[in-house]
Amino acid sequence: MPEALKNSMNMNLEKLLAKKRDLIVDKWINSIHESYPSETVEFFRHQKNKFANPVGAEISEAVGPLFDELLNGNNQQNMFSLLDKIVRIRAVQAFPPSGAVAVVFLLKKIIRDETKKDIDTHGFFEDLLELESRIDYCVLLAFDVYMKCREKIWEIKLDEFKKRPFFVEGEARCLSYMVRQEQGQGKGTKDCCSSCGLGEVR
Repeated sequence: MPEALKNSMNMNLEKLLAKKRDLIVDKWINSIHESYPSETVEFFRHQKNKFANPVGAEISEAVGPLFDELLNGNNQQNMFSLLDKIVRIRAVQAFPPSGAVAVVFLLKKIIRDETKKDIDTHGFFEDLLELESRIDYCVLLAFDVYMKCREKIWEIKLDEFKKRPFFVEGEARCLSYMVRQEQGQGKGTKDCCSSCGLGEVR
């Protein structure tokens, strides 16, 4: 993390955010829940058993410590691990990159809403901007987490594909050809796609 972002914030802002910590964390969790379909939101809100609701449990367990890291720690490795608990779920659920990392941006509005009057009164707007810079950096880490998870998913899919009959029997062709053959869409054993540049398959 850039050295400038590691500087401690004005104690007034730090104390204010520490005092409102539980409220901010709860609102952040609720905002993340609300990014899901309405029926899922209701499930998250009412099902508190971590075994019945592992996704909700992972989010709840990660958000509080992540807020603490943003406020006090800024340990990149810790933040990456905590973001993994939140973003990995969204990567597996096929959220687009913007939807996966947007959960971090949600914190900005929550903090501004909860501290607006105090910031106007005490004039520590620059310290708020510093915190928001930390949040921006956290978004970049979230994107790294997302891409790492998506790459892993595709590796798993490719490994599974290689276990299909075409590969096992040593008759591998281009992926498009093999998929269409498995789905019964091929016109014959020589029906390869024109885009692969292989022409006829012998």
